[in-house]
Amino acid sequence: DGCFAFSNSISVTRTEPLGGTLTGGPFEFCVDGTPDMVSGIILSGNSGANSAWVVTDDQGNILGVPPSPEVVDFDGAGAGVCLIWNISYEASLTGLAMGNNVSGLDGCYALSNSISVTRIEPLGGTLSGGPFEFCVDGMPDMVSGITLSGNSGANSSWVVTDDQGNILGLPPT
Repeated sequence: DGCFAFSNSISVTRTEPLGGTLTGGPFEFCVDGTPDMVSGIILSGNSGANSAWVVTDDQGNILGVPPSPEVVDFDGAGAGVCLIWNISYEASLTGLAMGNNVSGLDGCYALSNSISVTRIEPLGGTLSGGPFEFCVDGMPDMVSGITLSGNSGANSSWVVTDDQGNILGLPPT
């Protein structure tokens, strides 16, 4: 109402990317020299002009930006925990590169939930003690003073073999 005039308009586009939800996993692998890949990860509910997969360590350091999580060999990363994410973003995103931390990303983006990949690397350890030499004379011969150090893993067992690697026994001590 009254005497007025409008100028031309300028459009303002507001975007709100959604990282989406990942389902699948968590995954656990043994670091043993055999390639370990994930499969069956499903991404739903993401939106944005761009989308990428991101693999980080448990501190958020970006280890890679692969074309899909299925192509990553987690065995090569050694023992520890990796996280798989999806990121949806607009063209203004900066910092999405290997060696950076996700806390340093800048721009219009959203991360999905993460899926963990735990890599376990058991170590047999080092035995010290011996060598031992016994006379096969019908009398029981026992070893003592053997110590084990540097081993790791959820389980551990003693294994007695012959010089060809054939298992002769699995004694408790």
